[in-house]
Amino acid sequence: MIDLSTFEAECRRDIPLLNAMQLSLRSYDNLTLKLDAPLAPNINNKGTAFGGSIASICLFAGWAVATLGFTEHGVTNTEIVVYQSEMTFLRPARGHLDVVAHLKPSDFRECLDRLQRGSDKRLRFDVRIDLYHDDEHCATMRGIYVVWLK
Repeated sequence: MIDLSTFEAECRRDIPLLNAMQLSLRSYDNLTLKLDAPLAPNINNKGTAFGGSIASICLFAGWAVATLGFTEHGVTNTEIVVYQSEMTFLRPARGHLDVVAHLKPSDFRECLDRLQRGSDKRLRFDVRIDLYHDDEHCATMRGIYVVWLK
């Protein structure tokens, strides 16, 4: 069972930027992580969410959902890093940010199986992150992350 509040506290301790952005982890279930952040600490000079904040939130969300996914399945000795990401900014976010990060189940299962067998390879997997404001899709990120055993 995942203790999301403990995981969030560890992340806040280890990644100070999360505190500045006031990012919160809301829920994790079935390889999907939901997060949110207020606009105020992530605002730009146009009164909308700063693109750098959006990108940082999405990159963190991808790492976090992967970490939670592997941990949930008993693989806790991993290193996970972003390999490649592609952001698309669809429209300005003018208020509270809602984020959904989702692991591609087939990629995840393949990586999990190989890690559980003790693979010493660096394995790639896809993550999709969507950012919303008032149920309007404002940005999306496709990330390719890499995982390996420590």
